[in-house]
Amino acid sequence: MAGIGFKLQKLFQEDYYSSRLKAYTFSGLVTSGPWLIVILVVGTIQLLAFQMPTLSLAERTLFMISVSYAFIFSQILFSFQQLVVTRYVADLFYEKKAHEIFPVFTGMLKVTILAATILYSIFWLLSPLDFLYKLTLFVLFMTINVIWVMFLFLSAAKYYQAVAYSFLLGGLISVGSVYAISRLMVNPSSLELLLGFTVGMIVTLFGLFFAMLRTFPLRYAVKEFSYFKYFDRYPDLFAIGVLYVLGIWVTNFIIWFGEGRVIIADSFLFNPYYDTAIFWSYLTIIPTQLLFVVAVETRFYERYRTFYGLINYGGALHQIEKAKQTMTSVLKNELIRLARSQGVVTLFAILIAGVFVSWIGVPDEIGQIFRMTTLAAFANAMILILTLLLLYFEDRRGALFVNISFFTLNALFTLLLLPRGIDWYGVGFAVSTTITFFLAGLRLIYYMGKVDYYVFAASNRRKLGTERFSQMGTLLNRHFSR
Repeated sequence: MAGIGFKLQKLFQEDYYSSRLKAYTFSGLVTSGPWLIVILVVGTIQLLAFQMPTLSLAERTLFMISVSYAFIFSQILFSFQQLVVTRYVADLFYEKKAHEIFPVFTGMLKVTILAATILYSIFWLLSPLDFLYKLTLFVLFMTINVIWVMFLFLSAAKYYQAVAYSFLLGGLISVGSVYAISRLMVNPSSLELLLGFTVGMIVTLFGLFFAMLRTFPLRYAVKEFSYFKYFDRYPDLFAIGVLYVLGIWVTNFIIWFGEGRVIIADSFLFNPYYDTAIFWSYLTIIPTQLLFVVAVETRFYERYRTFYGLINYGGALHQIEKAKQTMTSVLKNELIRLARSQGVVTLFAILIAGVFVSWIGVPDEIGQIFRMTTLAAFANAMILILTLLLLYFEDRRGALFVNISFFTLNALFTLLLLPRGIDWYGVGFAVSTTITFFLAGLRLIYYMGKVDYYVFAASNRRKLGTERFSQMGTLLNRHFSR
């Protein structure tokens, strides 16, 4: 999120409601824009599919599950490199070595494509789906993987408008393609729906690619794998990224083998009760994402910068202590305000769950699960925020502890409660995320109490780890430089 604060601060300095509205809109564009566009596109395609009388429920479900699997497993693959590469790219920007960023992009892209191809090859061999369907899904899966990579670099370069416009254009193309299919084809199938959605994602991909070319005009393939050394330097960042993403999805993976599971086309496992509920639940935390960016990049960041500025440039002890107290006070107030605002949204969603479920005509079990997963989503959002704040203060050990707890408790409670059936779905997730939320809060409170000590002691910490990844990166650089 670093870097958007300047624009937000400028908007908040203008004493107009319209300026504040623009600030919150901009924040929403950065945090949730692409995600919301994809959700709206998939939802619109679903509505169009319901208007195709010859398209069966099984075909519509196959399309939805195929898209879901493509996003879930591409996100898991992306998590293996996300935080490490983000740190490496941020350091390059800080050191004014922007000319070295494009080779990192090509290196990460090659690793991602290789890993995605290997993973999908396993699915290809095991799935009995038709050749054309598997080929189309492969193209979609690879496209989404590449989009994640480009999204990282364009966000680091603060080119948010290009990202949003690319997703918007691709979304419109997806919807337009499916609409054309519904009008021109007599017997459309899930393959045609998947083709229409894939075409839109490819348009998004090309939009992001052109933005990459504009953002990074110096393009060459030298030392593409130099970022591997950061896996040795920051193994905790690697673990944090993977554990957080796996912690989100591990409950789904376990419940896919529980009561109410469905197997689609002998290829996909899913649970319509739990998966639907958790999807709706995560829509309720959009306000948290929006408000967090505004709070951190406007009110908190100024105090944060003052505190570290005094330490880095020789401030007096009483100045440092005063800056620490001010920063801590502002952070506390912002977190309370954030939890209170999201709590209202979560409570409202829980209260209207029964009415909403009756209105759209889905089983009551989904509403029951939704109440628990909405509570879990609230705690999950706060866990992410506290993790980011711990990383803001370079407390990688604390962030690692939080995310180990997040993954372990989610898996453990879900497994323990799985035999109890549908009535207990979501309870394990809610309990585990709530416990992790409190652990993360306690860790942040403890760390903030000694933050000045940790800052001064940081330069004396020994860097542990091997040079295994550094050596691998050197070998790959030599090979691809020939």
